[in-house]
Amino acid sequence: MRIRGVPEVVLRGRGVVFRLEGYAVRVVRGRVTWTVPLAAIDCVEYAGGRVRLQLSGGAAQEGTFALSTRNGTAAEAFVRHLRAALARAAPSSQQTPTQVVGEVAGRRLLRLPRLSAGAKIGLGIVPYLAFSGVAAQRADELGWGTFVTVIIVYCPAGWLMLHLGWTEVVRDALVLRRRGITVSGRIREYAPHRNSETDTEWRPVYTFRTVEGERLVVTQPTGHSRRGATGPVDVTYDPLLPTRVRNGHDRRLMLRGIVLASLGVLSVVLMLIPLGFFVSALWAD
Repeated sequence: MRIRGVPEVVLRGRGVVFRLEGYAVRVVRGRVTWTVPLAAIDCVEYAGGRVRLQLSGGAAQEGTFALSTRNGTAAEAFVRHLRAALARAAPSSQQTPTQVVGEVAGRRLLRLPRLSAGAKIGLGIVPYLAFSGVAAQRADELGWGTFVTVIIVYCPAGWLMLHLGWTEVVRDALVLRRRGITVSGRIREYAPHRNSETDTEWRPVYTFRTVEGERLVVTQPTGHSRRGATGPVDVTYDPLLPTRVRNGHDRRLMLRGIVLASLGVLSVVLMLIPLGFFVSALWAD
C-alpha cells in the first residue's frame, strides 16, 4: 500500500539498497532483505554521503541501517521523501512530526556539453585532410605509405565508434551514477526504430513517476536488435533531463558501448603513427 503523494524511491549505495515502498522501507544487503515499517523508524540522518535509518529504541548498531553513496542528488531525494512519508504515516495522536536529525546537503549539478557527430566532423574535416596529406606523403617516402593510409582511412570510423559508445553508454552511465535517481517503473513495450531497410532497432518504452510525482512515458534513445522482456523494472533517470533513462539490467547496451568505445580508443592510439610521420615531415622541412 502506498502513501498518497509519496513516490516509491530507490537509493543504491555500496552493497546496500534502500527502497521506499508504501508504509515500509525495504533494505537489501547481499542476499538478505529486511522490511522495516515506517512506524519502526525513529529518524533518518544524512551527512557526509551516509544515509542512516535509526530504529525506534535502537541506539546500538543492530538498531540502525546505513548506506554510503556519492550520489548526493539521489540521497537528497530519498531522505526528503522518506521524511515526508514518516510525517504522513505518523499516528494522529502524535503532536509533533517524526524527529529529524541532520540537514541534507545540496550538490551543484553539472550540465555536460553535447556536440552532434555532424558538428564534430564539420569542424575537423579540413585540418584532418591537410594533416592526412602531409603524413601520407612522408610515410610513402619512407616506405610506410599503404600502412599509414589504411590508418588514416580507419581512424574517422573509429572516432565515430568512440562518439557513439560515449553518447549511448559511457556518458549517460557516468551522469546517472553521479546524479541519477532510481524509482520503480516498468517497461511497457518496445518501440521499433528502423535504422535501414533491413535493420530494425527495438527501443524500450519506460513508464514511471519522478520523485516530484510527475508520470512520464519515455522511449530510450537506443535499443537492441530484438525485443526483450516487459514488466516491472528499476528505472534510473536524470533529474535535469528526465528523458535520459536506463535500467540496471540492460547489460547488452553496456557491452555494445564498451566495444564501440574500445575500438574508438584503438583508433586514437593508432593515430600516433601518422602523427609521427607528420611531425617528421615538418621537422624535415
